[in-house]
Amino acid sequence: MSKLTKSTLLSITAIIFILFSACSNMNKNSDYKLYESETGKELSLEKMADKLLNYDVIFFGEFHDDSLIHSVESQILPLLYNKKKNLTISMEMFERDVQKVLNDFLANKVDEEKFIEDSRAWPNYSTDYKEIVEFAKTNNLDIIASNVPRRYASLIAKQGVESFKSIPENEQKYVAKKLTVLDNEYKKNFIATMKANMKARMPKMENQNGREMPFQMMKGFDNIYSAQCLKDDTMAESIFRYLQQHPGTLIIHYNGNFHSEFHLGTANKLQLLDENLKIAVISPVAIEEDTELTYSQKDKDRGDFLLILHK
Repeated sequence: MSKLTKSTLLSITAIIFILFSACSNMNKNSDYKLYESETGKELSLEKMADKLLNYDVIFFGEFHDDSLIHSVESQILPLLYNKKKNLTISMEMFERDVQKVLNDFLANKVDEEKFIEDSRAWPNYSTDYKEIVEFAKTNNLDIIASNVPRRYASLIAKQGVESFKSIPENEQKYVAKKLTVLDNEYKKNFIATMKANMKARMPKMENQNGREMPFQMMKGFDNIYSAQCLKDDTMAESIFRYLQQHPGTLIIHYNGNFHSEFHLGTANKLQLLDENLKIAVISPVAIEEDTELTYSQKDKDRGDFLLILHK
């Protein structure tokens, strides 16, 4: 084979590699798009991170089973940290009573196996949340185990708001001081979602005349909504207390999208604790697979920033 032929092959190989890389990056970037809700302007992840530096608390709403969203959640951390070292992470996925073992793991005092077991880490920890925790560990960042222990959310869901008073005194530090059950748009959305999910599982729940569900079932929905409020109150209070102790910190809080979409839920409860806080909400919007990833005015109020992706 001549030198010219080898040279030509090398050039062709290089061109193919460049084109392949460009296509790979293009595909990666086309998996989702980010928009600023107020302006409808498309943003890069880097540009959105820059804008987020103007806030005190960032709520990043997620669909718990979406790997793309989890990837973006991890990618934004170094972009924020590079410009704001005073950064703290807060997570719905860890409950207040596991704060010590979480701290111990971040300080290399316990191994990962013990941490996962003692922190009651979610089943998808290794695939979806480990990267966030390891980033905090590497960069000596705090993580707030913000959520209420599930045993107390379950108590409220089963027995109603009156059972809140029965939480043992030595355990009360793990729940919000006050349970506030708001009768607002959040409740309306929550009950509607619960009813829709229940009907999907049990299509014969309504009788043939289409009458509403029995009172006992609606009372059950009220209890479950109250448990949701306890989670919101506890997570909001956890963030609020940390800010009181560490003023000037930028906090990014990861939670299921329902907890923060439309600035309701936990985001609303935090704003009630401190009306002067500048709170940003990032909300994912899933659209049909064959639909262009673009901004829609109807989604404007879902969050300050929208992550548009396919279902």
